[in-house]
Amino acid sequence: MNNIINFLGKKKVLVKPCMPFGKLEIDFLDSLSKDLMNDKNARSFPDIISFAFWCRKKNLTSLKNKLNTEETRIGLGCIFHITPSNVPLNFAYSFAFGLLTGNSNIVKLPSENFPQTKIVCNAISKIIKRSEFKIIGKKNHFFKYNSNETDITKNISSKIDGRVVWGGDKTVEMVKNFKTKPRTKDIFFSDRYSFCIIKSDEIISAKSNRIQSFVNKFYNDTYFMDQNACSSPHLIIWYGSKKQNRLAKNKFWTELLEIVKKKYSLEYSNVVDKYASLCEDAIEYDFGNNFHNYENLIYRVKIGKLNKNLDQLNNKFGYFYEFECNNLKKIKNYITQKFQTLSYIGMDKKKLLNFVVKNGLEGIDRIVPIGSSHNIGFIWDGYNIDKQLTRVIEVN
Repeated sequence: MNNIINFLGKKKVLVKPCMPFGKLEIDFLDSLSKDLMNDKNARSFPDIISFAFWCRKKNLTSLKNKLNTEETRIGLGCIFHITPSNVPLNFAYSFAFGLLTGNSNIVKLPSENFPQTKIVCNAISKIIKRSEFKIIGKKNHFFKYNSNETDITKNISSKIDGRVVWGGDKTVEMVKNFKTKPRTKDIFFSDRYSFCIIKSDEIISAKSNRIQSFVNKFYNDTYFMDQNACSSPHLIIWYGSKKQNRLAKNKFWTELLEIVKKKYSLEYSNVVDKYASLCEDAIEYDFGNNFHNYENLIYRVKIGKLNKNLDQLNNKFGYFYEFECNNLKKIKNYITQKFQTLSYIGMDKKKLLNFVVKNGLEGIDRIVPIGSSHNIGFIWDGYNIDKQLTRVIEVN
């Protein structure tokens, strides 16, 4: 294991399971929240501030109350977190889940050198040196190694009590094949696909402040992570008549462009990748004139007909596919297990829920208003993480 880069915590972690949402663990994350909020470097990164906000004692107490159960639960032991290489702070949330469920944690950091990762790790390193939190330093370890070094993953998997794996389908399949202890529990977060339904007349009738709110929230759900997150929408379904859809699209994309121009920086290499994807789509879907380019910042491709490989309509850096309909029945046969988050503007959430339940859809685990796509919680991908990472002590 000479290729492991240890960042913080003990190499040999102390395994001593405890009950979920303990006072010590909540106090630790609350202290981390305050340190990050006061860090000048952290303020430059909205994703760090979002994580810090999530770690507040008030939010954690609210999460605890929502998950409140009469069962007596305790952590599994030690959890191995394998986090994606392309999302800077996924590791931090995964660690928090393990910590709050009463577990010790071994956390594989993203292979890319994100400044956000370094800032959060530095803050954790500082806090675990405080006398009241030294035990947390003993129970957790953060490190980095190349994902190609599968022997390291294999070795750790054989000794662990639980694994939380975030990544593509290939990563999940690889990790599944590694031998584990008989009672090791796994949570696999594989490739997922997300989309957004926009009710056109909601956009048409929206006044200046309201449309600004919509496009800002849409920007956060998409450009914020370059559409890399599994919850980032790629397909936009316009719900309304042809005339309504035409008016709404013109208004929405024009407003969004102004926001993107102010906030987003598109690197040249990403421009090239984006254009290459467009060329591939032009061959695959033959969309003709049904394409719009807004200064390379927004690509829009209109899809006239859906197909069974709908989740393959998946690109990045502000690349969107559009479909129009006035009846959700037109899309029900194309929703597969790959579908995770349905975000919406102007739609009735109860009707959207009925659409999923009454049609017995295999996919869609989350229905959220626009701007909430990345709001991660203990219910994610259809899993209750609190229950997955704990065991029940039955007393008769």
